[in-house]
Amino acid sequence: MNKDVIYIDVEDDITAIVGKIKASKERIIALVPPKRVGVLRSAVNMRLIARTATSVDKRVVLITGDTILSGLAAAAKIPVAKTLQSKPEMAEVPVLKVDDENDVIDGRELPVGELEKSAQPVDETDKAIDSAIADSSRKQDDEAPKPADNANKNKTAPKVPNFNLFRKKFLLIGGAALLLIGFLVWAIWFAPHARVIITAKTTTVTVNKKVTLRTDGTTDPAADVIKARRQEQKAELSVEFSATGKKKVGERAKGKLRIATDSISLLDKTVPAGTSIRTSGGMTFTTDSAVTFSRSNASGSTVMVTAANIGAEYNGESGSVSGMPSGVNATLVGETSGGSSREVTVVSSDDVKRAGDLLNEKKADSLRGKVEQSFGGSTVTIKESYQEQRSTPTPSVAVDSEATGAVTLKTVVTASMVGIEKSELSTYLKATANKELEGKQSQKIYKDGVDSAQFAQFSGQGSNFIAHITANAVVGPTIDEEKVKEQSRGKSYGDIQSALEAIKGIENVDVKFSPFWVRTVPNDTKRISIEFKLNES
Repeated sequence: MNKDVIYIDVEDDITAIVGKIKASKERIIALVPPKRVGVLRSAVNMRLIARTATSVDKRVVLITGDTILSGLAAAAKIPVAKTLQSKPEMAEVPVLKVDDENDVIDGRELPVGELEKSAQPVDETDKAIDSAIADSSRKQDDEAPKPADNANKNKTAPKVPNFNLFRKKFLLIGGAALLLIGFLVWAIWFAPHARVIITAKTTTVTVNKKVTLRTDGTTDPAADVIKARRQEQKAELSVEFSATGKKKVGERAKGKLRIATDSISLLDKTVPAGTSIRTSGGMTFTTDSAVTFSRSNASGSTVMVTAANIGAEYNGESGSVSGMPSGVNATLVGETSGGSSREVTVVSSDDVKRAGDLLNEKKADSLRGKVEQSFGGSTVTIKESYQEQRSTPTPSVAVDSEATGAVTLKTVVTASMVGIEKSELSTYLKATANKELEGKQSQKIYKDGVDSAQFAQFSGQGSNFIAHITANAVVGPTIDEEKVKEQSRGKSYGDIQSALEAIKGIENVDVKFSPFWVRTVPNDTKRISIEFKLNES
């Protein structure tokens, strides 16, 4: 809500101030006096201002830091604020020395009572002003001296009941009563709970069987067959080595050979490809293609020849050659050329063998763990089934080939292991243990022995394997949990012990109550829990 600020001039008298208050359109009025003003240094004027504001349904706040004005304002129940922005509050009322009888007025002549409640909405500033006035009224009432007139001593003012205090006490007492009722309901009907702990005496049934494990079959306890799983993991191992072999490499010399015949009997005869000839220099060449004599080429036909080996020593050969069939003449056309040779380092078989020995010494240490992890937590792995197979080592450069740097020899290690799902193993062990219990009444299997199963003498390959299994199943008396609850409901600790320990196979009975004040088992079986403990002797 907005407020009206009235600045009081030095020349303003009390009539002017009252007129400005009445003329203001705002409900909250802030009076800002000058530093020196005599008109407000009168208790009568202050009360007139307060009375005027009350008559026109307005709230007046005095903006001043002067302690004297603050005291006069407090006596007139006018809130004081040091600045226009600060929160108004009621100042302390000092003991005033009245030096002018004209300033003393009879309070009985002033209207007494609370201000009529405003129909307008009250904002935060109104609340602060009303709070300050109420606090001041209570303070003055507490500090007011008792009347000295002996005639008034016997008069007792009527005491107005404090309904706020009564309401608070009523709410506190009512809330406490509801909490107490709620606690009692919870403590009597909902909280009680009992846990009956039964210790049963058990015996061990040992399963010792030779079983067949099949990765492509189903579990058949009668035939001692268990479905199994086989997992594989692969890893590559390698070593580097240097080639030590030596070899000459290069090009073979080539040339042209002219072949002719003077014999008519050789017509239609063929000089085959690969015919070996020898030059006058002792070098051997072979023909690259065949020549069949006819009347058109009997006088001469040219074919290419290639040196038997690489090397520059085959270059420069010319002239007649020997090695042709009888009646055939052959002569090199020009000189042979193109032959060359050089020595290079190659991979030898000894190099590969030495590297293979080093490779066999390397182990794939993490491969076994990877295979076991691949089964997951729901599988029992057979440690003895672990196998590793290595592929034939392969060099990065073939044997007898030139190696220009380090050569790598690699092999792939394939690791495998066989495992059995716990559900499949449990099915087999329970069925086998139940055979041992035939004829024994009121006995059941408490532990099937999966956690204690051990395998030995493992063999086999492919999808069929053989192993020897040993496991210890725990059996004990058959106890109906629902019957135990019915027998326990509404009974005390001693009664439950006497009733349940009479059952064959039950060694000990203990009962835990909660909360601590409960001494009997609840009648509701839903709030009774049964816990079994096994005494594996």
